Amino acid sequence: MTKAFDSAVRLLSRREHGALELYEKLKQKGYSVVEVNNALDECRRLDLQSDRRFVEIYSRSRIRQGYGPLKISQELSSKGIDKELIRQFVRQEEDNGLTYALDVWHKKSKGQLDLSFDELRKQQRFLLYRGFGMDTIVQVKKELKR
Repeated sequence: MTKAFDSAVRLLSRREHGALELYEKLKQKGYSVVEVNNALDECRRLDLQSDRRFVEIYSRSRIRQGYGPLKISQELSSKGIDKELIRQFVRQEEDNGLTYALDVWHKKSKGQLDLSFDELRKQQRFLLYRGFGMDTIVQVKKELKR
């Protein structure tokens, strides 16, 4: 195999990469466009690189870190992931959004339920920043009132 392919395999052995991210890293190492494209094609053919697998692993990691689907989608988009793969991720996770948002809320508020109006607004802004939609935040507020 080629040096570009060997380099790609070493990068992929450390962690999953999106195709664009792997392309950029190989280009930075000084490989030609032809070498990089051939290496990427071979990696895909051998199923060493998969954008679908990258989306799954990356999104699971970011969800565990407390980020919501909007933020994760934006990050995936900036990494050159196909919009259809991103839409599939969002559809797959839409039923879990409330659970994720409640987990983040409880962690941030340290289980405190009697928050002042200002503290409540601060928590809502935090959830927005973390990538949860307003509809999910409204559901969180309803859940907390129960």
